[in-house]
Amino acid sequence: MSAFAPGSARLTCRALVVDREGRALHVPDAAGGPAVVPGARAGEGDRTLLAAAVRAVTGRTRLAPGDLCLTPSLLGAPVLVEATGPADYEFTFALYLAREPTEPLPGADWLPLDRLESAALRERLSAAGLDGRPKPDMLHRLRLSPGTRELILRHAAGPAVRTPLVPRPAKAPDAGGTELNIVGVHLYAEDGDGRVLLGLRHPDSAFAGSTWHFLAGHCERESAVACLVREAHEEAGLVIDPADVELAHVVHVLHGPSARPRLQLVFRAHRWQGTPSLREPDKCLDWRWWDADGLPEPLVPYARAAIDGIRTGRAYSEMGWCPA
Repeated sequence: MSAFAPGSARLTCRALVVDREGRALHVPDAAGGPAVVPGARAGEGDRTLLAAAVRAVTGRTRLAPGDLCLTPSLLGAPVLVEATGPADYEFTFALYLAREPTEPLPGADWLPLDRLESAALRERLSAAGLDGRPKPDMLHRLRLSPGTRELILRHAAGPAVRTPLVPRPAKAPDAGGTELNIVGVHLYAEDGDGRVLLGLRHPDSAFAGSTWHFLAGHCERESAVACLVREAHEEAGLVIDPADVELAHVVHVLHGPSARPRLQLVFRAHRWQGTPSLREPDKCLDWRWWDADGLPEPLVPYARAAIDGIRTGRAYSEMGWCPA
């Protein structure tokens, strides 16, 4: 099967900036509609999806990167990830003001969080307990990357310290223009006992031989959900109705400085027909249901990260982007 054409994956990144009064920043809609949370397409110079969200704010307001900081509860993870079309995905990140603006932001409006149009976003924000006030004392409770630790400490130090929220990276060798991402789709299925379906990849597999992994594949010229439905039938004989599928977790993976980034979409299937069977024995040697507290070894690392994220209610993870 051919690899997914990554240029057709459109990633919109929004920055929901929360002030001390628990209000969210909105800016005029370019199409003339109601005010919206600032957003931009991920593109050249955006090392992460969070960087694109920050660029969306600074490009539409007088705020600078140093005026923003991460939230203690969410850090660099999005508060919501939604599929908005066959190859369209929207990531919403929550940020705090590191300091109150000295002057009103022209054209900007601040709306209470409970007035946000998206019910899913209101629910996620309520669960995160955002109050607009970073809490540096959480540092000792978290395993933070150096960059994340610097961001929280920067806020604690006060307005005299102004460093970029997300640094621009050096381009990969021979990179030209927007960095294209490979998109993979993965099936997250649980049986009646809450066990997760995983397959043991063939030793000769080009990726992760003799390793347990989700049922997975890359898109041909089709939507991500259509790809998942097709792969489930081709690989394991499962019949899935697209209406019974929802996006459960996203892992943005970088396997090395010269590797192409990969956006791994993990879809939960609520129902299906059939019993997992070995339809492609040259790719998979065994299908088995595993208790989430006793996952097999070796297991593809980003699959483990996705399972952990789904169990804890997190929508997004990153791997390989930041130094340990």
